[in-house]
Amino acid sequence: MLFKNTKYKRLIIKMIQGEASPEEQRIAEKWIASSPANRKIFENYKGLLLLTGKKQVSYDTDKAWARLQQRIASADHSAAPVHPISKRRRQIVKYASVSGIAAMLLLAIGLFTILNQKPEILQFTSTESVSGQFLLPDGSSAILNAHSSVNYPEWFAGHTREISIFGEAFFEISHDAGKPFIVHASGLDIRVVGTSFAVEADPGADFVKVIVNTGKVLVYPSGLDPEKAAVSGRLLEAGEMATYSRESGQIVKGVNDNLNFLSWKTGILIFKETRLSEVFKALESKYRVSFISGNPDLLNQRLTARFEKESLDQVLETLSLIFNAEFEIQESKVLVR
Repeated sequence: MLFKNTKYKRLIIKMIQGEASPEEQRIAEKWIASSPANRKIFENYKGLLLLTGKKQVSYDTDKAWARLQQRIASADHSAAPVHPISKRRRQIVKYASVSGIAAMLLLAIGLFTILNQKPEILQFTSTESVSGQFLLPDGSSAILNAHSSVNYPEWFAGHTREISIFGEAFFEISHDAGKPFIVHASGLDIRVVGTSFAVEADPGADFVKVIVNTGKVLVYPSGLDPEKAAVSGRLLEAGEMATYSRESGQIVKGVNDNLNFLSWKTGILIFKETRLSEVFKALESKYRVSFISGNPDLLNQRLTARFEKESLDQVLETLSLIFNAEFEIQESKVLVR
């Protein structure tokens, strides 16, 4: 029976060949230990790889296939002590040998197909609410704001780990210095090794924002090679942010003074003498709505408050009482009077 879970096939092959990162090793070992059937699959692949050549960092499938055929042929014709056996036993041995070779060939075909095929591109999408944490193939994690999506491969082939974000997300990236993680965000690329950061890249917005929570990231316009990216990009450290203009292509680096940049993830909003114009922007990000104000004087009023996991209706009710204002929700818009 051929093993159909391509993600774990790739992981156990990399582990056997000594190419898995520590995080990939951990994921593979956990999967192997989860059931006797998984351990059997692992042992089968391990045996096949040992049969076709122990340590092959650059795996040549044609040579491996030729070696496998040679081993099978030599096994058929190798000299061995001759012992008389009954006709029935000869038939059993014959059928057992044929079925064993056939099973090994099927396993080899499946393995070589995986090593040559390109990973399928998958998409994870959040709908009306913030998504729960989900794992990427390398063990990195992401949390998506409402109406956001991430495109990512079934496994990370090649020398980089690349995904695309549409909307807003928070990432925690597994460290792998030899295989950088690259996020494509509407014309801006974000290159990291191991860190956590937030990305805001709504398809219709004029700007893409990146805010670093821990570690460092390099941001640069999409399509640049590593040398040009290092020159024209911006290196961000924890507590810093970058704003990329889709129209001009310029990247502006600065200090993140937005206490609420992860409010959509944490559920907490904090305001300290904050103008209502800025309060509305924070609410727009958290609740995925847009405010339309017909009261310019109200925008200059200031708010000091803390909201923890309140609904939009509850927040607006509080603002209405404090500022004697009226709010009306129409689908994804909030009218302010």
